[in-house]
Amino acid sequence: MKRFFSRQSPKIHTVRAQAMVEFMLVLPILLMLIYGIIEVGRLIFIFASVANASRQAARYGSASGEVNDTAFYQDCDGIRAVANQSAFIITFDEINITYDRGINPDGTSMPIEGVDPNPQEDACPIEVPVRNGDRIIVQVSTTYEPILTLLPVEPMEVVSASARSFLISIPIVGNALPTGFAPETATPSIEPTIISPTPLTPTSTITSTATYIPTSPNMPRVTPANTQPPPATFTATNTALPTYTPTFTATPISCTGLTGVSHGPLVTRDSLMEMSIDNQTGHMLTVAQIYVEWNNNTGHDGPDSSLRLRQITLDSDVWDGNLRGPSAYIPSFYPSIPQGASIIRFRFHQTYDLRNGTERIIVTISNPGCINYPVDSSH
Repeated sequence: MKRFFSRQSPKIHTVRAQAMVEFMLVLPILLMLIYGIIEVGRLIFIFASVANASRQAARYGSASGEVNDTAFYQDCDGIRAVANQSAFIITFDEINITYDRGINPDGTSMPIEGVDPNPQEDACPIEVPVRNGDRIIVQVSTTYEPILTLLPVEPMEVVSASARSFLISIPIVGNALPTGFAPETATPSIEPTIISPTPLTPTSTITSTATYIPTSPNMPRVTPANTQPPPATFTATNTALPTYTPTFTATPISCTGLTGVSHGPLVTRDSLMEMSIDNQTGHMLTVAQIYVEWNNNTGHDGPDSSLRLRQITLDSDVWDGNLRGPSAYIPSFYPSIPQGASIIRFRFHQTYDLRNGTERIIVTISNPGCINYPVDSSH
């Protein structure tokens, strides 16, 4: 036994030494492979962090409303704070915020007057009012560098830009077809009311009264007599004639079809923006709400390119004010739409020279049968 083990021992030591040498030869390659996996994972994580930061920051800036009396798209510190929430193992070099009016068919940006849409530039806070369809663009950038300089890898700039459109004001109108409504038109019908007379029944009663008086030699004999009661008296009463109660037959109103409400195209001329309305319902209609959009920033060809809404007229109803837009619900103005053709006119303080495609008029009707029915210039 001793001889057997003593003969096998040199081989065992030889195998162990060989394994150690092989491990030492493979270890650098294994370490490089592990390090490469870590660096690739780190690079992917940085890409994801930068993309998420720009996306969340643009989402915050495009929200409607205000925070601390500041519109979200003007809250530059808040936008950057939201972006920095995605910086876990890195720090961002730049967070640029800018704005544009969307993109052209060829993919180029449509700039807002006085604002550079290039994401490399920072234009926050913007002083020009924004409108529906404008965009906020947030670009976040950082630099990737390997943890160890084992390989000749140069620092890499990681950039992500995200854009979201603004929804400053949204008209809410009903799309359901109106249900039937009946205004009252008097059509009398006869419903007699009969009052039954009280019958009179005369009664006649004959009463005989016999009186016996004892016979006396000094008194005469009395014969019984019949006493008749007074005759019956009849009293006449008045019987009411039938009365007539009027009822009403409904005549339905519908704002659709041939007997509905239609409109003409939206037209701009001089300082006016107008739309014709054709009311064929046969009834005067009441307006519940008016919504309007116009090119308030660049609508006038002149040094002052802005347009302010000064007056609205519909038939004999007039509204006066001073709205800067770019869109508005007209406050406390509920005009009537007469039967037949009429025109709703919007008058601005300067001539309306340039249209940008956002022009729109929505007149919402409030009459039962046409409740929330929109007369929309875009349809």
